[in-house]
Amino acid sequence: MKTVNYESLQAEQAWMIVSDQLQQRNNVLAKSISHMERNPTDLPMASRLIILRYHLKMSVRQLTKDARQKLHTKQSADRLAEQWRHVHQLLFLLRQIDMELGRATDENNTLRVWLESLDGRVYRSALVHLN
Repeated sequence: MKTVNYESLQAEQAWMIVSDQLQQRNNVLAKSISHMERNPTDLPMASRLIILRYHLKMSVRQLTKDARQKLHTKQSADRLAEQWRHVHQLLFLLRQIDMELGRATDENNTLRVWLESLDGRVYRSALVHLN
């Protein structure tokens, strides 16, 4: 039986926030790829974004699979620590994605202008709650 307490609810809330942010990055990457594919000169950047999106999806899939396996085998006292470990791994992935997306926008003016036209609040809104 899973014990629900304030600490486990906090971990669950943090997981929901970071998961939502990762999903938003996935959506931004998908839209960025579509935008970059419109111009043949931007195809190398589109390819780079495809690889970044693939890394995001595969990493989330692997981290979540590992976390599920660990949570089922742990005692309840260890579950909370394992939940937080998973949240921190996802947050690290989120920061990696943001860093790589930032590098890409520094290197490609088309991508930078297009991303600046989007609502910037998508990126930073929920991260404040995790720090």
